[in-house]
Amino acid sequence: MAAKGLPWWRSSRRTSVRFCLSSVRGTHYLIVSIEEESTTVFVPKNPLVKMMREMFNDGTTADVCFEVGTAEGKDDDDDRTKRAKTTTPFYAHRSILEKCAPMLAAICGSNNDSGGVAVASVNDVKPHIFHHLLFYVYGGSIPEEELKTHAKGIIDAADKYSIINLKLAAEALYVQPADISLDNAMDNLLYADSRNCALLKEAVMNFLADNHYAAASNISFADFPGHVVKDLLVAFGRNSKKGVHGTNVDELTTLCVSALRRKLDKMGLEVDGSREAMIDSIKSHS
Repeated sequence: MAAKGLPWWRSSRRTSVRFCLSSVRGTHYLIVSIEEESTTVFVPKNPLVKMMREMFNDGTTADVCFEVGTAEGKDDDDDRTKRAKTTTPFYAHRSILEKCAPMLAAICGSNNDSGGVAVASVNDVKPHIFHHLLFYVYGGSIPEEELKTHAKGIIDAADKYSIINLKLAAEALYVQPADISLDNAMDNLLYADSRNCALLKEAVMNFLADNHYAAASNISFADFPGHVVKDLLVAFGRNSKKGVHGTNVDELTTLCVSALRRKLDKMGLEVDGSREAMIDSIKSHS
């Protein structure tokens, strides 16, 4: 396409037109192909991310090795037989871990003065989940379908080792297919509370607010955490047709979790945490 106000031959793009004659069952066709090539100067991207990804699991330059696997245990079919402990090695670089994943760096111990590779065992994360975790640390992007399929495992591992952005990315996709219902609302709430997943917790609260009569009749609230009552009241308030007109309500209290996280990110602050913690952080830094 030509630049606005200019004919195509004076455009900032170079246009080439190709003609091709084709014949099918006695019918002749003229095929016209128009291709555009930008004449703007090409500038390559900063290669850092690409170089970081190339260093992922590179055993030749690594100074840390994670042996990831399940602990040895008895076989389910025969109590007399033990399962062999199998591990998968993942190589990493201490300097990268200390900056991007301090909790992973911490389990590697102190620097190895001998110059060898420090070995750390990880028995609470499955190898394929750890692969995603470490790949993300090295600047990699996890396909959306993988995040959806393994969302809960990734949330658990990312929460444990404080890979916050990956945790939130997995949480965002976990909320969508969670299909919150009367049968699983409480399980989702307790899980969200245990992993500090504010977005999932908000989704459950909105469901309870929208279905309060059915929830009161069909859900046992014996295990309902008392400290999340405020979140439930906020959900009722936001869903109320009366709104907050004429009441003295802090604007931050009415914001959804994504809006609070967006504010925190803009301020350069930590975006993980409960609604209350996020609001307190915004107020203390305003």
